[in-house]
Amino acid sequence: MKNNSMAKAAILMAGALLVLSACSGKNENSNSKPSDSPSVAAGSSEAAPTESAKESAGTDGKKIKMRVITITTDENRNNIMDKYIKPKIAEALPNLEVEFEPGGGGEDMANKLKTLNASEDMPDVFWNDAGYFTPLKSTGSIMDLTSYISNDGFLSKYAVPDALKHVDGKIYSLSSGADTYFTPVIFYHKDMFEQAGVKAPATFDEFLQISKTLKGKGMVPAVTPGKDGWGVKLFMLQQMIQIGDPQAMADLVSNKTNFDNPSVQEGAARIEKMVKEGVFPDGIANLDYGPAMEMFTSKKAAMLMMFTWELPNLAKDETVDFFPFPSAGDKYDPTKSVQFWGSPLNGYAVSGKTKHPEEAVKLAEFLAMADALYFETTGAPIALQTGNTPADKSPLMQKFVDWYNPIPNKIASMALNSLDARTSAEMSTEGANLLTGEYAAPDFNKAMNKIWSENTWFDN
Repeated sequence: MKNNSMAKAAILMAGALLVLSACSGKNENSNSKPSDSPSVAAGSSEAAPTESAKESAGTDGKKIKMRVITITTDENRNNIMDKYIKPKIAEALPNLEVEFEPGGGGEDMANKLKTLNASEDMPDVFWNDAGYFTPLKSTGSIMDLTSYISNDGFLSKYAVPDALKHVDGKIYSLSSGADTYFTPVIFYHKDMFEQAGVKAPATFDEFLQISKTLKGKGMVPAVTPGKDGWGVKLFMLQQMIQIGDPQAMADLVSNKTNFDNPSVQEGAARIEKMVKEGVFPDGIANLDYGPAMEMFTSKKAAMLMMFTWELPNLAKDETVDFFPFPSAGDKYDPTKSVQFWGSPLNGYAVSGKTKHPEEAVKLAEFLAMADALYFETTGAPIALQTGNTPADKSPLMQKFVDWYNPIPNKIASMALNSLDARTSAEMSTEGANLLTGEYAAPDFNKAMNKIWSENTWFDN
C-alpha cells in the first residue's frame, strides 16, 4: 500500500467537493441541483455561450466541424441531448457543425476512448472520467482548460471554482456540479411493500428479512445493474462496507487501509449473502442498466439500488419512495455518513490535439450549461449558475435534500477517486464474479487485495 502526497491531495480534492455541497445546499436560489434538467429559459436566457461563440466565428463563412462523444446510458442523458443540446446548439454556436457520437457508458465508454486515443482519432470534445483520464493525459490528448475558461469568464459562473481543479491544480473537465448531490439509495414501491405487509428497514438484517417476505409473495425483492460489475464497483461494495464501518470505507478511499481490513472484508461478505439469499433476480451478474431500470419501473422488482441521478424520473411515479442503505452495526448512522458521487475529472473535456481549441472549449461550455439547465428544472442543486430561478422541488426531491444536506461525513466514491484504469477494470470483473453467487467473498477479497497493492492511482 502506498501512502504519499498524492493520497493527501485526493483527500483535499474530496474536501473541496464537500465545500461545494455545503454551499449549494445553503443557497438554492443561486445554486440549483445535479446534471440533467430542462429549463424553461434554456432557449432564451442563456446568452453567454451564444455571444461568445459568435465572437469566435470565422470570417470565411464556413462552419467548423466538431465531433463530440458523450454518455448515452440513461434517460437523463437522453433528455439533455434531445431537449437542451440538439434543439439549441445551432443558435448558440452558429459557426459550428457538430457531429454527436454515442459513447455508451462505464467500461464501454472507457474502451472506446482508449481505442480512439491509441489510433489518434480523438473527438474534439468528450465526456471525461477518472477511469481513463491518465492514459489520455499521458499522451497529450486532454487539454488544460484553466486559461480559456478564466479569460472568457465561464469559470466565474461556478459557485466554488476550486472544486473543478484536479490534484495538480489544473482544470480538465466542465460539468454542472450536480455530481456532489448524487448518492446511492434504495428506491422502493410503497404499494408493493404494503401488499407484502413490510416496511422500510432500518437494519441490514431487517432488509434481508423483508426481501425474504417479498420473495415469498412472488416478487423480485431488489434489482440493480450487475453487468460488468457496475453496481458492485460504483456503489454496492462501498455501501456494504460503509453500513458496517464508515471509517474503514473512508480509509480505503484514501488508501489508508486495504482488503485485509476485517470491515472491508465484511462488506464483500454482505454482497455474497444478498445474492445467495435471493435478494436479486437470477442472472443479476449479466443484467445491464436499462433492463434493471425497467424491472423496477414496471414493478417487476420491489426495490432498486441506484444513484439519486434517477430520482427526478422515478419521482413521476407517486408509488416510489426511498430509504438510505440500512445499518449493519452501531458504527453507522445514515444521518451521519453518506457516499457522494463526483470527481473534478468528470465532465466535458477537450482534446489536446483538436485543431480548433477555442471553439472546442466554447462547445464544452455549452454542453456543461445544457446539463445545468436540465438538472435545474428538476429542482436538484447544481454549482454551475444559470441565472434562472430554480424550479420547485418535487416532494421526493425535497425529502432527499432535507436528508442529504445536513449529513456531516460525506465520503467520496472509491470508483472515481481511488482506482487507476487497470484496477477499475479488474474490480469490474471481480464484482461481476461476486454477483454470480459462485464466487466466495474471501476469494474476492484476496484477489482485490493483490489488485489494490498494484494500484498506481496514489503514486506521485
